[in-house]
Amino acid sequence: MFVSDILSQKGGLVFSVTPDTTAAEVARQLSVKRIGSVLVLNDAGTVVGIASERDLVRALATHGVKAMELEVRQIMTREVVSCHPDDSIDEVMQTMTNGRFRHLPVIHHNELVGLISIGDVVKARLEETQHETEALKAYIVAG
Repeated sequence: MFVSDILSQKGGLVFSVTPDTTAAEVARQLSVKRIGSVLVLNDAGTVVGIASERDLVRALATHGVKAMELEVRQIMTREVVSCHPDDSIDEVMQTMTNGRFRHLPVIHHNELVGLISIGDVVKARLEETQHETEALKAYIVAG
């Protein structure tokens, strides 16, 4: 199974903000939309960062309540790791585990085509395992 399979099921909807969005607005969007991160895009639509719940917690720990007044460019993760639609589920699971992050933008031909989460990856892997189990059972019964 591949990243493209996940995107075909969940779609390519990506929530994003601009670098001058306040941390308070990011927190509001994460809460209202029940998501764990938003991508930070420049005027050209290029990914320049990602702002996650962890980034907000770090900002609060450092700046206290004043953190909510900061622009997201001041608190976002700048080194964004991405994946490709042709990457396997196992590859992205390993990338997420090694990097200790839960969201990966999907980039194809230098264009943002989606965002996957560790939840998406685990769900896909469980479905894949379930299909393998069913195929093995059918093989044994037919054997």
